Amino acid sequence: MLGVAPALHLLWIGLALGRGGSEVRADVEMYAGKTAHTSTADLTLRADAPSAVRGWEIRRGTCERPGATFGGTDAYPALRVNREGKAAGKAAIDLAVPDSGDFHVVVTASPTDRQRVLACGNLVLED
Repeated sequence: MLGVAPALHLLWIGLALGRGGSEVRADVEMYAGKTAHTSTADLTLRADAPSAVRGWEIRRGTCERPGATFGGTDAYPALRVNREGKAAGKAAIDLAVPDSGDFHVVVTASPTDRQRVLACGNLVLED
């Protein structure tokens, strides 16, 4: 088909490591959503306290120089930790997956306490 640009395959990945004595770890992937101009982020959490409820989000900038949340905080559902200390979350973000910039993921003490970061990891754009 003429005039149609091929879809780019963009994949951001990251590993969040515990901060301030926290053992929490999380793997994250961010990629193009199912509809145009959207992104999806998947997070897998481990090494957390059973029954904890955590917040998480992707933010602009880096762990060392954080910026604003990528998309609204309401895009990131709470993580409910199971008996094995694991949880998973999926975010539907109303912004196109970026092809450049700095981004990081944070796991926070709770969905309402997004200032206390338990784990953080910078994202890299896979080739």
